[in-house]
This record gives sequence, C-alpha cells and structure tokens, in this order.
Amino acid sequence: MNISKLLKAADDAYINYRYRCEDIAKEAQKYIGWDDKVSCEHLPADGLCILATVPDDCNTSGMPECVCPADSFFSSVKEKGKITPYEFKEISI
Repeated sequence: MNISKLLKAADDAYINYRYRCEDIAKEAQKYIGWDDKVSCEHLPADGLCILATVPDDCNTSGMPECVCPADSFFSSVKEKGKITPYEFKEISI
C-alpha cells in the first residue's frame, strides 16, 4: 500500500469537492437576493445542502442560518427564478 499515493488522492478529491461546492453555491446565489454569502456543504444524512442566512424579519425560530437540501432548493427555484427567505426557510431542514 502506497500511503503517499492514497493521501494525495484523498487531498485531490477534497479539493475537487470544494470546487464543485463553490460552483453549486454560485449557481444558488443567482436565486437568492437577500444573502450574499450562500454556501454549499455535504452534510451527513442530508447530502449536498445550500446554506444561507435569512433576514431578521423572516426569522421565526431564533436560528437565522438555514440549511436546505440542494435538490429541493433547485427544484423549488426551477421555474420561479428567485426564492424568498420565507420559501427558503420553509424547505429547509
């Protein structure tokens, strides 16, 4: 077993994952006009998710940070072109 090769492969895979998440976040940002720091992460049991912070006036649960599965997010915005903070919070986990 070549541990150096395995470490390099894992490091390369992680870098590729970060680039893809960045691309997904940039695409999601096009639909979110109320937060300019949208991100994407893989969360255990939830898969790829869009992370955004809803404005204070939309925050009913005390947690302004919301996490939404990426597939649900893109299905929701497919025809609308934009998503409101309320809609985002509604489909968040």
